[in-house]
Amino acid sequence: MTYQNIMENTLNKKQFWKMFKGRAIIVTALRQGGQSRDIANRVNHTEGRGDASLRTKAEYSALFDLLHEEVDTGNVKGVLTLQDNNGNLTEVGTQVQRYLEASQDKDDFFNYEMYMVHITGWPQEYFRPVEPVNSPPGAQFGFWKTDPKSNLHIAPPPDSEGILFITEDFSVRNSGNLTLHVPKPSWKLNFKAEDGEDRILGMSRLNLKAMYNDPSQMREALAWYLFDQAGVPSSRHTFAKLGINDIYMGLFSLIEQVDKQFLKEHFGKNDEGNLYKAYWDDIGPASLEYRQSDDGDDSGCQYFKAANIDNRTYRLKTNENDPKANNYDDLAKFIRIINGVQLRGNNKFNTAKYQEAVTNIMNVKAFLRWMGVNILLGGWDNYYATPANYYLYNSGKKGTQDKFMAEPYFTWIPWDYDNSFGIDYFDTQWQYNDIIDWVSGTRNYYRGKDTAKIPLVENLLKNDEFKQYYLDYLEYLLDTDFNPAAIIAAIGVEGGNGLWDRVRYAAYLASDTPLGLPHTGRQFTNHEVYRHGCKQQTLSHGNAHIEGIIHYVRMRYDNAHQQLAKLRQKYPKGASGASFSGEMETLPKAESGPN
Repeated sequence: MTYQNIMENTLNKKQFWKMFKGRAIIVTALRQGGQSRDIANRVNHTEGRGDASLRTKAEYSALFDLLHEEVDTGNVKGVLTLQDNNGNLTEVGTQVQRYLEASQDKDDFFNYEMYMVHITGWPQEYFRPVEPVNSPPGAQFGFWKTDPKSNLHIAPPPDSEGILFITEDFSVRNSGNLTLHVPKPSWKLNFKAEDGEDRILGMSRLNLKAMYNDPSQMREALAWYLFDQAGVPSSRHTFAKLGINDIYMGLFSLIEQVDKQFLKEHFGKNDEGNLYKAYWDDIGPASLEYRQSDDGDDSGCQYFKAANIDNRTYRLKTNENDPKANNYDDLAKFIRIINGVQLRGNNKFNTAKYQEAVTNIMNVKAFLRWMGVNILLGGWDNYYATPANYYLYNSGKKGTQDKFMAEPYFTWIPWDYDNSFGIDYFDTQWQYNDIIDWVSGTRNYYRGKDTAKIPLVENLLKNDEFKQYYLDYLEYLLDTDFNPAAIIAAIGVEGGNGLWDRVRYAAYLASDTPLGLPHTGRQFTNHEVYRHGCKQQTLSHGNAHIEGIIHYVRMRYDNAHQQLAKLRQKYPKGASGASFSGEMETLPKAESGPN
């Protein structure tokens, strides 16, 4: 990155901070012995956290001051002059460019293969915190890049970079629903960050998913990659080894949190809306079924019973204390429309009116692409069999973001994909499930007595235009990213550059022997990880039947093609006219325009 991409000829301190906000200058990436590194080291010594990066507002303020005092020759108080009258970089402009080139953002972070996350000074009695535990005096959180092929449980930071990030002000807790109390739980690490302080590349939380049900340790990585390729707004992913004090806790998926920063990156100025996370709680599953009281009220109050938001099925994660936004009326309107409540007729869903109403209140194309990915993945632990484990974000439309309650516009955001690619507990062959009649494959989950209620999927597929787009995207997926050749290439082989080579060393460190129980609490032995992850063999483990990923993909690919061939008689290939760019649609403009 060069300074010309993002800044003008001069910068004041506020602009300087804005330019670097959400980025971190890696001090060790600057030339040793050079002036840029010398100044950065001095800032780090006086304002830093003892790590190898500059990232906080205080650090950037101190960096600006030193550049202005010692390097800038523009003689303009409070301003760095980056170009001379001929448009050439000044000395301070060159320094700023070097800092930009040595900085990283969130994309850079998640593009790296493996991190070492290390918590030290942590009391033994807080090794299984169900509720958040604040860091006690002397505790420290740090992480750094590590070689995925390292055979060390807690590998030290490389001399060339050092510890990338350190903080002493954090909290940790275990996370998960059914996996909260398993021997190897997931972790959430929160950084107590004011605006700009102690965030890590704009992030105030890291999710370390234990991949407890996945012996391959690769399923979520594949799922998040497919959603990204589909242009579905979704979390970024990489891997991390976790150590607490001198104990190796195992290999984890490191997953981006869906939070305010996530919303800003995906929705720009429309980041002040309502974010809901779906659970199975006070009113049952998050099925998006229409609800109405006996006296005919169908407002937002029908979609919660619990006074405490943390006990609700649809949990509001933003605007919780805003009485104008926390009444759930936007969610009620969304559910009313997707269920066609105000439409009449036996065929009301297969009408232009239904299509227009749904398109006006949600990014329906992104959701249909999510459907395509999800049905192929066999990801049942979300809006499929359960239904739960997803986010809905009401951003409002472009230009009228302050009217998001009166004129809602929702986008679907997926979550939680360790139970996918052929993991089953209910004697269901997800690779053969119907690509149209989703609920027929959920009967075993309900012990033969019922099926899942997922009206958003069912109603959309009653509309021929929506169904055509969905089928065209399914075929596109089968031709591009979801086929045996593509998945084999992504997984790779031992000694290659695929996912298997990224995870196998850290996974094997969980046990000292091939057949011994892992000391990390992982439920699969090293031999099972090898058989399933490397050899792609099917495992039976307790009540779980786990297909090899590639074997599952072959079966799902063939079966989906067979179903598509029959459906193409009515829905010809490409009849939607859609082109699939891999990018999420921009927010539509409100018809009423801005205020």
